[in-house]
Amino acid sequence: MSDKRRILIADPSRVARTALVKHLRDDFDVREEGDGESAWQTLVLDASIVAVVSSIDLGRTNGYELLSRLRENRLQRLSDMPFFLLISKDETAPNRDAARDRGVSDFVVRGMAGSEIRQRIGRLVNWDISTSIAPNAPASTYEPPPPFPVRTIICRKLCDDMASRAADDSTPACILTFGLESEEAITQRFGEAVMREIGERIAHVVREKIGRHDSIGHAGKSAYVIVSPGTSLATATAFAQRVCRALGERNVQVGDQRMRIGISAGIASLPADSGRTAAQLIDLALQRLDLARQTPGGQVVASDPAADDPFVRMRELLRQENTASQLGQAGLEMMPLLRMFEQQFHFGLPLERMEARFQQQTAPE
Repeated sequence: MSDKRRILIADPSRVARTALVKHLRDDFDVREEGDGESAWQTLVLDASIVAVVSSIDLGRTNGYELLSRLRENRLQRLSDMPFFLLISKDETAPNRDAARDRGVSDFVVRGMAGSEIRQRIGRLVNWDISTSIAPNAPASTYEPPPPFPVRTIICRKLCDDMASRAADDSTPACILTFGLESEEAITQRFGEAVMREIGERIAHVVREKIGRHDSIGHAGKSAYVIVSPGTSLATATAFAQRVCRALGERNVQVGDQRMRIGISAGIASLPADSGRTAAQLIDLALQRLDLARQTPGGQVVASDPAADDPFVRMRELLRQENTASQLGQAGLEMMPLLRMFEQQFHFGLPLERMEARFQQQTAPE
């Protein structure tokens, strides 16, 4: 049985498919489909497929419709799947930008050298990370590549990017931060050196996946920041979700103990978060990383949470079965409003007794 990763090629031309298979068969197990509907059925039924290479002009379901089905699917395996669009060498930059906004991961240009095709696809489907770490040993056998630039250098890079886009506020840019989900727990269990080593190994894997115009640097402990000029929020979010999913499924061996790692991510973007300096944008992305860490499961936070609205919470409570406990909770949510009414209109409400009764109903038995 082959241990190669499986990819799907969808193109109506048998000649084009054969040429791609010739380039890819040494590194990948390749499946072929000639129309979009058959490609979709194959993707749904074959859970071993890790990426799609597709042209736009497919029969029955075109390439963009196939991509839309993937990105909107509830199965994370499908919604996060790398999608490589087959294009001609004459495809314009605006068309490529529009394709990325739809969720295209990267492009395969017809006539491209086989080595470059394999590199582009491998960059997004290979997430190998060394999974054996010596416990509490800063000078373990792990020999990392050259160190990452520090935050100040990345901040300077972002300043330059922001200056270059000043003439066109519509040009997007993203600041993506990622780090270990349970950073503090790993530190307490294995020590800070091990925590930092795991974070650095993850960062080296991610560095192989980012574009040539992107920059990555260390933001402290296990956190790293990527500055990606020209990248839309949708593209950055899809990439962050892929990072969290691919690396968050790994087990790491620390000494004689195995541990499943989790990755969280936070994103700040332009123009959505405009009006901030480069340093403030990095701070915002790191704050959203901290917010993502509060919920397990590889969360990605790309915007500020909605304002805390007691009326929204109350409506949610009242949609449920009206038990005494839930009504008591709704009553507690109303207490600030009842106090304001009493102060303004002097109804003579027994506020202390009401609050005590509500608390009594919500207390665990």
